[in-house]
Amino acid sequence: MAELKGVLKITGKLGGLSFYEMNGKIIARTPGGFDGKKIRKEEKYVNVRNNASEFGRCSKFGGKLRRALQPFVKDLNDPQLHGRMAKMLHDLVKMDTVSAKGERTVQLGLQHAESKKILSGFMWNLTDGKRCRYDYDQRTLFFDCIPKGSTKAEVTLRSINPDEGHDSLKYVDVVFEVSLPCASFFIPEDEVFEAVHEGVLKFALIRFFDGSGILLPGKTTVELG
Repeated sequence: MAELKGVLKITGKLGGLSFYEMNGKIIARTPGGFDGKKIRKEEKYVNVRNNASEFGRCSKFGGKLRRALQPFVKDLNDPQLHGRMAKMLHDLVKMDTVSAKGERTVQLGLQHAESKKILSGFMWNLTDGKRCRYDYDQRTLFFDCIPKGSTKAEVTLRSINPDEGHDSLKYVDVVFEVSLPCASFFIPEDEVFEAVHEGVLKFALIRFFDGSGILLPGKTTVELG
C-alpha cells in the first residue's frame, strides 16, 4: 500500500493500481480478493466451491423455514436470527452422511438420528429464553415459565414438510386456546394432528395474552416436538 503526496487527486483504478481516499489521504494499492474464474475452475478451490454450494442451500432453506414460521418469527424481533439459523442448518447439513461434500442437503441431514438434538437445542427466542416444552409423542405441552400478567395462551401446532417446493414449505395448523395458569396442556384428538406423518417438523408456536386480550410483546415461544 502506498500513499500519494502532492496536489494530484485521483480515485479509482489506473495502470493496475486502485486509488481511494482514507482519512483525508489518497491511498494506492494493488487489487486483491478472489479471482472468480479461478474459484469456479481450479481444483485447489474445490473446498471453497463445496462450502459455497452448501451455504447457499442452507440459506435458501432457512428463508423458506422462516416464512413457514410466520408471523411468529416476526414476534421474536431478532435481527441475528437469520445468521443463527444458517449456522444451525449447516450443522444439520453435516449430518447428511449419504451425499458427497458439496451435495449435502438439510433434508437428508434431518433423517439422521442426532438431528433432533440440533433442532431442539436451538434457542429461537434468544431474549426471553425457553418458557415451554413440547412433547409430541406424549401429546403434551408443558408451561414451565408463564409470563407475568398472562391469562391466556394461543397455541398453534404447525407441522411443516421439509421437502422443498418451488416457493415455500407446505404446512398444516391445529390451533388451541389455553387458559392460564396451567402446568401442562394435553392435546385433544384432532384429525389434522392425527394425520401428521413421520419426517415432518412438528412445531408448537405459543403466543401469550394478558387479561385484556393484548399480545405480550417479546414472549412468543417456538418449540419443536
